[in-house]
Amino acid sequence: MSSQAPVLIVGSGPAGLVAALTLLRNGIQVRIIDKEPTYRRGQRGSGMTPRSLELFRLLDVPEVERTAKPPFPLRVYQPGTLTPVKTFPLTPHMDPTPNFPYYNPRMIGQETLEAILRSHLEKLSCFVEFGTELESFKQDDERVLAHILRRDHDEEYPETVDCHWIIGADGAKGKTRKLLNLRFIGETKDDIVFITGDTRFSSQSIDREHWHIFSGGDTKSLNIRPSDEIAPDGFQFHMMGSGISHLMSDREALFDHIRSITTATDIEFQDLSWISDFRPNVRMVNEFGVGRVFVAGDAAHVHSPTGGQGMNSSIQDAVRSILAVS
Repeated sequence: MSSQAPVLIVGSGPAGLVAALTLLRNGIQVRIIDKEPTYRRGQRGSGMTPRSLELFRLLDVPEVERTAKPPFPLRVYQPGTLTPVKTFPLTPHMDPTPNFPYYNPRMIGQETLEAILRSHLEKLSCFVEFGTELESFKQDDERVLAHILRRDHDEEYPETVDCHWIIGADGAKGKTRKLLNLRFIGETKDDIVFITGDTRFSSQSIDREHWHIFSGGDTKSLNIRPSDEIAPDGFQFHMMGSGISHLMSDREALFDHIRSITTATDIEFQDLSWISDFRPNVRMVNEFGVGRVFVAGDAAHVHSPTGGQGMNSSIQDAVRSILAVS
């Protein structure tokens, strides 16, 4: 089977979805595929910078500004206790002006953001083709022939897509960068593990008015952020340390670990709806594209999550994609 599309976008995270919406808003038709069978769960990276908010206004996506909330004040605790030692804003608040309507960062979970973006694509008759993977491609000066494979239960359906451009937004482990033989220059801290997840719990010790920062010594840290996007009693957590990989497969050990670092013995966990782990990476490609095939977002660069730049730089990559394919 063969088909045609001006632009094939590989990956339906923030970078892929924003690239698709940017191109469609400018009259360029796209197909967007994702190898996963359905959309991803989880808050993941939740911080949104003023520049990203501005870009969503330009793309006519008002739901982002309406849904995103100001970050809670950070509250740091004395290690091994529930005694606060410092409470401060994530960034100083600045009143907007006509020239600078977006001064302050906001918080919105990635699962929520992606749902908003998919709804806008669907209004433009563009639907993410889940369960569909880029296998290979060949390109010349005029076009790219992409070989994709759609999986439906036990059946496989190969297809050749004749397109002008490919945008690979398929993440740090994606195939597009590897097919281009691009170098991914940087380093990975294999001895440190980050675990993040979405949970629900009740506690008199952990309120819903602060972003709580705990330390368990030199090798362990934990922060807990209230999130109504998960549930009225929902929290997103991030923990870092060595020797914590086993917590991914042992829910009760994970809950005990959180109780131990916070010393909040009254935490009653209700649910763990999503969890993921990764090693901190700082990497970047040596080129952002070859010929008619480009990479964007985590496929092109990865960052420490503490800087809050991963999703935001991906969004900005995606908006600039219009320059590459027009």
